Amino acid sequence: MKTVYDVAVVGCGAGGYQAAITAARLGAQVALIERDTLGGSCLNRACVPKKALAHMANLLAETQALAGLGLSGRLTADLKAAIAFKDKLVAGLIRGLPVRLQSLSVDLRMGTAHLVAPHEIHLSGPREHATISARSIILATGSAPRALAPCPVDHIRIVNGDSFIESLSRAADTVLCIGGGALGIEAAFILRQFGSHVTIIESGPRLLDRPVISDRAAGFLERRLVALGVTVRKGVTVQETKAYQDGVWVQFSDGSEGQFDRVLVAVGRVPQSDDLGLAALGVRFDSAGFVVTDEYCATNVPGLYAIGDMCGGVMTAAGAMHDGRIAGENAAGGEKRQRRPHQVPLVIDSAVSVAAVGLSEDMAEAAGFTPGVLSVPFAASVKAQAYNDAGGFIEIVHDEETGQMLGGCVVGAGADELVHLLAAACLSRRGLWTFTDLNYGHPSSGEIMGAALDSYLGVLSQSVDTLFRPGIYAHPD
Repeated sequence: MKTVYDVAVVGCGAGGYQAAITAARLGAQVALIERDTLGGSCLNRACVPKKALAHMANLLAETQALAGLGLSGRLTADLKAAIAFKDKLVAGLIRGLPVRLQSLSVDLRMGTAHLVAPHEIHLSGPREHATISARSIILATGSAPRALAPCPVDHIRIVNGDSFIESLSRAADTVLCIGGGALGIEAAFILRQFGSHVTIIESGPRLLDRPVISDRAAGFLERRLVALGVTVRKGVTVQETKAYQDGVWVQFSDGSEGQFDRVLVAVGRVPQSDDLGLAALGVRFDSAGFVVTDEYCATNVPGLYAIGDMCGGVMTAAGAMHDGRIAGENAAGGEKRQRRPHQVPLVIDSAVSVAAVGLSEDMAEAAGFTPGVLSVPFAASVKAQAYNDAGGFIEIVHDEETGQMLGGCVVGAGADELVHLLAAACLSRRGLWTFTDLNYGHPSSGEIMGAALDSYLGVLSQSVDTLFRPGIYAHPD
């Protein structure tokens, strides 16, 4: 049986789902193919369950900090109950996905996809074998955890990003997190707040080595983790491991060794595209195995798009959803919208929330700007003081020669929401002046940005001959 669609999307993770509903809203007849569980890594094993658990971990930290300031007694962690809540949450969201797709007339097809031609997919599944033809195909098959040779994953004692959440159902007093990226530091925080003794090792000189995250932000986060009792070791790698029934023995590159109940391997991810038949179609890959796409999310094969983790880049669910919107529109109606990955906020939920968007100071300098950073401390916020959580800061990156808004970073409570103010300014024709245009509630977290910019822009207006107001990603009027 052969079915013809306008758009076929392979993979029902965050990006694929977004691509499918975007194309459907534009009137395209859409098929969405998934071979495993709906929702992909984000919903089942990563973003959503981690967000729920990190929120509980943060509540524990907040109540402990308020002890003696109006709260009494001791709130204790119950990991078993937290996992039960997480499971219920994820199950409910998964049940809702087919309903939403059906409301948009998206055909959900369960099975494994293999491209036999640029516009043709062979689908094999438990209930059907079919050929799907589509004018445009969007690949959204995501990524898998990168393997680490000295640490073969058994998903019991040595786990990776795909099995970490599931492993929480088994108690672990001591945990080693290999890798100081997003997964490593988020997992370390959750585990520590739920009672584990955690060690993070990072081969590089700092945690969270992302270009958009400043050294100051990474250093602040590290100090918060250490204050909670997490051990952080940098410039160290794993040389050898041996898993036993009662734990894992680890040999480190500096000659030391340790014994842990569990080891989490969090050293990045690799694309999942080997079994799609792309090489036979002539799809171009880069040296790391990621699919090469242009600014429209299109591959070198006409009518074939690829999005999200399988293309590299930011490799976050938010990034995949951004790609999904771009590819969904372009596949449904022609190549009109371009990718702007730096418009997508990066959010880390750990011992302190860290979020960034646009360009960091180093990135701005490399791009040819003369960057300046306006740093606004949370201590200036009445709300932060009232919450007894005045640590942290906001960095606003701009061009000193023109005043153009370039990006920024938020470190502290509510960073995952405050970063959207920075993103809006980057997209606005008003740029930095966006913050002074707004009227803020009082006391609120965002008002400190308006107050800081109000005085700064007054000085800037007098010292710069030609002000260039728009944010770096502002669209023409």
